[in-house]
Amino acid sequence: MFTGLVEQVGHLKSITETSYGRKLSVSTPLSSELYVGQSISINGACLSVTACAPDAFTVTAVPETISKTTLGQLTAGAAVNIERAMIANSRLDGHIVQGHVDTTCLVTRTSAQDGERLYEFFISEEYLGLVVPRGSIAVDGISLTIANLCESHISIAIIPHTYQHTNASSWQPGTCCNVEFDILAKYVARQMVVHQKS
Repeated sequence: MFTGLVEQVGHLKSITETSYGRKLSVSTPLSSELYVGQSISINGACLSVTACAPDAFTVTAVPETISKTTLGQLTAGAAVNIERAMIANSRLDGHIVQGHVDTTCLVTRTSAQDGERLYEFFISEEYLGLVVPRGSIAVDGISLTIANLCESHISIAIIPHTYQHTNASSWQPGTCCNVEFDILAKYVARQMVVHQKS
């Protein structure tokens, strides 16, 4: 479980295609604090550390993960958001993020306003019931608040600190991001489906 508060931005050192998935080597000073088997969020996708070195660590994205995330599209040198699993006795400053990416969404528009940056994302119809204005959403593993919902688009405001300390600084129209919707919204939506069938 994660909070959506990005600890560091790492960079893909190398990518190796294998018969069982994609091995990603991520360069970051945080690597010295990691251990094999540890859960770690890479752009919002929960993966397991398979190898560690003082300056980089390795994870493997299996075909199922690649099919539902942007991890298959990343190239060497790409900036990625990194967060270790939360500690039970720490404050939940973001929101509950499982690292289970639901879908990917495209940035459709960006703009700057009053010191913050606004990003607009297209949300496909099947997921529109999981978003509400001022609700929580995780985009590339960043805990964010939905500022506005208009038909099939949501807008999100990024404050300067988040812009400077995540890969949001690289988002442009056409950028594809990993999205995880609020787990509470997903359970409510599921219960409504179950009750409608009963």
